[in-house]
Amino acid sequence: MTLQELINAVMLKATGKPTILASSNTKWEKIRGIANYYQHAWANEPGQHWGSLYDMMEVGTVTNSSMYELPDTMAELSTAKGDKVVIVGLDGTRGEFELVSHDDLLSHPVGNYCAKIQNSLVFNTGFAEDDPLYGGTIWAPGYYAVNDLVEATDKVVVDSPEWLVTMCAAEYIRNDIVKQNQYGNLVAEANNLMTAMIKNNRGAQVRHIRGGFRNGGGLSYD
Repeated sequence: MTLQELINAVMLKATGKPTILASSNTKWEKIRGIANYYQHAWANEPGQHWGSLYDMMEVGTVTNSSMYELPDTMAELSTAKGDKVVIVGLDGTRGEFELVSHDDLLSHPVGNYCAKIQNSLVFNTGFAEDDPLYGGTIWAPGYYAVNDLVEATDKVVVDSPEWLVTMCAAEYIRNDIVKQNQYGNLVAEANNLMTAMIKNNRGAQVRHIRGGFRNGGGLSYD
């Protein structure tokens, strides 16, 4: 679903009328702001790690340094059991490094270990030029950061766009004297969609996930 398709769906859900707004319309911009708020709320839902945002991300090229800055596209480094940092050397040599805490890293002067320190990935040692991994590519498991929806053609990343449509529609009518009585119904519908989305996410992953959506108390718009 694109941002424009989302806004069209929100207008239909909120008003019952098929309305196509232009990006120059203040209502278009209002819904865009609401959508960005709730898309970020979805991405940061406590206890949830959305499989759709998970991937192995390129961190950089191995030098003699032990510290490498994590990419801006990564919102969170995954330290789930079984996740490892991988380095693929120029000749195809593969090295796997276990992710540990900073304190634990100090306890492992040898072996393949690394830790996240602030926004950097730090290995327990640097790499010598004769190391088969030297010059190779570092890949780390993590979750993508969610960018704001800006253009009409930008893609919605929420697993269930219907949830985002419903939450946006609820927020859109919150202060509408005529339609605000439907706010509770829309939020209840959105919560059911969130429950299903969490269930589907759990079913697609080995990890045990907990948590649920909670409305943040509404937004304020002019």
